[in-house]
Amino acid sequence: MYWKIFLLHFSILAAAIVQAQSRHTVPNRKLDCMFVEEKQNEELQALGPTAIKRKALLLSGDLSGNEKAIIFKLQESSLDIIQYVGEQPDKLECEIRRYSTHGIHVPWPQQGKEAIMDIWFTVTIKHLNSRFTATSFVRQIEAPDSQHSEAKVADENSPIGDADILLVQVSYIVHTSTPLIRTKLRQDLVLDCGYKIDHSTDFNIDWRYQHKGTKRKLFSYNGRHERVEHFEKGVEVFMDQIKNGNASIRIKNIGINNEGSYICSVYVPPLFGTHTIEVEIMESPIVSVSPDSLSVKEGDEQKLMCETGRYYPLDVTVKWLREQGGGHMLPVYMPNVIFSPHRRNTDGTYNMSSFLRFVASLRDNGATYTCRVEHVSLEKPIKRYIQVKVEAQPQIFLFILTLVTILVFCTFLVMLLIWIKNITERNKKKPY
Repeated sequence: MYWKIFLLHFSILAAAIVQAQSRHTVPNRKLDCMFVEEKQNEELQALGPTAIKRKALLLSGDLSGNEKAIIFKLQESSLDIIQYVGEQPDKLECEIRRYSTHGIHVPWPQQGKEAIMDIWFTVTIKHLNSRFTATSFVRQIEAPDSQHSEAKVADENSPIGDADILLVQVSYIVHTSTPLIRTKLRQDLVLDCGYKIDHSTDFNIDWRYQHKGTKRKLFSYNGRHERVEHFEKGVEVFMDQIKNGNASIRIKNIGINNEGSYICSVYVPPLFGTHTIEVEIMESPIVSVSPDSLSVKEGDEQKLMCETGRYYPLDVTVKWLREQGGGHMLPVYMPNVIFSPHRRNTDGTYNMSSFLRFVASLRDNGATYTCRVEHVSLEKPIKRYIQVKVEAQPQIFLFILTLVTILVFCTFLVMLLIWIKNITERNKKKPY
């Protein structure tokens, strides 16, 4: 008898543990969002729909909103959208929109409270520094009898008041931890795309690429028939993890032609979740100057060269500066710099040369000429320095130069006096 009672209590406890593990208790959390709707302006139909934004709150747990806003209260679900809200609120952007299934109805298993037919919303949470993006598909559900104050949206086009409270439940999540990737060439990249569904069902996965008018299909997977199609060489899929929510791909040996937008789509009828991952190539320039140091004589004309190579993308800024010896004065930007055209390398990177000409003077002695290169891939500019030493012309040379100048002047003066004397004698009146 006692054993039967013990086993009964044990089975109840085990069932409770399993149920608790399969569902997430929603923690207390509040997130400021914007509820975005697109409305057609009858007077400006040619301009298309206008986005109207209203304040909204995403609440979880036992919290209640006490400010004027559309409140979306997250109810208990097997999926947890709050796991993506571990950052400070000022680093997050939250946007809630209606989601239309365009009349397609696929029965969705109910969890807990009764769901309203086909009333869907998307909640997209983005990190402002592109650390992640997560889109959750939530369904509106009926309020319990004790909560008649909650709003009921009759259909996907029903108006929602500025202070309405809607009970919603997370049913499906698509997320990425790599919405923006900046990478060097010849790397292997993993483009993260994951999904979570609150029940076991069929799904399709599709990857596409687009950039500057170029579009192509990379990969597709049909879950119902377990059919895989590879369209792009060098793209790998984690097939052993695809049924467990990992729809990521790996691109091997990244080149310039891999730069662009990658669209990951996970279709769980009737919901179509998609994220765009931007891949940007960033190659920092290699900078060198010639000569490294310079020792010249006063009056010599010199050419300094700065070679900037193997950078991508194209935009680069090169400036020459001159700093007087001792560092007591601020550097001065040099004018009249000559630039060569950008030269493209076989891997798609670029080279460019810049030249600075100057005539050495004694004030250049101890001066430093700097080639300063700025590029989007650099946190701070690259600087390369040329130290200049200028020697004064020898004194014997100045003495000879002065002596020659005096002799030339004296010769000119004597010739002038002779010329004047001849003119004077010709102009004298003869005595007869």
